[in-house]
Amino acid sequence: MSGGSTRRRFPKGRETSEGACRVIIGLGSNLDGPAKLDAAIEEISYEYDLLVRSTRYVSPPVEGAEGDPVAPYSNAAVLIRTTDDHDTLKATLRRIEERLGRDRSDPTSVAIDLDILLIEDRVVRRGTEVLVPHPDLLVRRHAAIPSAEVAPFMRHSLTEVPLAEIAEQLA
Repeated sequence: MSGGSTRRRFPKGRETSEGACRVIIGLGSNLDGPAKLDAAIEEISYEYDLLVRSTRYVSPPVEGAEGDPVAPYSNAAVLIRTTDDHDTLKATLRRIEERLGRDRSDPTSVAIDLDILLIEDRVVRRGTEVLVPHPDLLVRRHAAIPSAEVAPFMRHSLTEVPLAEIAEQLA
């Protein structure tokens, strides 16, 4: 943040605590996408060791639940390093979404959406539902391509396929 803010970014490359792991976060917005992605990445950099950010990708408009067109999405991904567990990380991302104007009552207008796509080789489940790796990582270009850009060497923790190969298959 500029303008004399006293906030300090997390010092890049400094998260060396035992148990720190690499995490890919997917970002999406269909309301002033480029600005919202930049703002979200800025916020993430104050909370976490931000290692890499992807290029911004634009997805074509889709049809909403009522058949109305939904504005195109801007998508990106970042690679961070953190000691936070899934639930703590998810809670922090939710707070960032709220600060940036996320209103979950209207699913067609998304100021910012932050999803945990991959946590190194971990699988996170709630009952039978797999939360991480994020299901979109294998089937959606907007998740796979930016993820492969920031961490092509990482492998999907269920299939063990490198992200670069997943993105190539979906491109």
